[in-house]
Amino acid sequence: MKLGIFGGAFNPVHNGHINLAEKYIDILNLDILYVIPTGNPPHRTCSDFAPENARFDMLKAAFSCVDKAIVSDMEFRRSGKSYTYDTVQTLKSRYPGADLYLLVGEDQFLKFEEWYRYADILNEVTLCTAARGENSRRILLDFAKEHYGGASIYIADFEPIVVSSSEIRKKLKENNDISGLVPQSVLDYIKEKGLYVD
Repeated sequence: MKLGIFGGAFNPVHNGHINLAEKYIDILNLDILYVIPTGNPPHRTCSDFAPENARFDMLKAAFSCVDKAIVSDMEFRRSGKSYTYDTVQTLKSRYPGADLYLLVGEDQFLKFEEWYRYADILNEVTLCTAARGENSRRILLDFAKEHYGGASIYIADFEPIVVSSSEIRKKLKENNDISGLVPQSVLDYIKEKGLYVD
């Protein structure tokens, strides 16, 4: 079994996230992709970080039509700080023998050594990212060779759709249109709940 792990703030989830998930499911031939929102970081303010239940509801709506995707609140339910290492261990015990693929953005790929127990995570997963162009791909490959040794690394050939959650929040604060950047169901939810406005 091939199992993907796609974590993030998803604040809010947008079309770039969905496109990335669908491409990874296809290119890695995943059986399951777990989409897992992170808990609320303590340094964030309520005005720029939607509540856990709102981010979870938006994810459920956004991924409802993505075959093989499972939206999980496992990190919300965990007491104390929530680390990717713990999530990997949970899924490893739930799916013994599965090949695990951890999907991260290019920026996090380059900062992965800062993650809690990153070396232990690399022993358990294939670390995956998508390069933004051929030059970026070379940089990522060279970086991986230098910093991640014999770890299993996968750098996707497709170029991700670059959409920023922070830019979406900025547009919403300024009362600008975000249709086309998020699924209609997410846009409707944001408007209904009055999210990301001062």
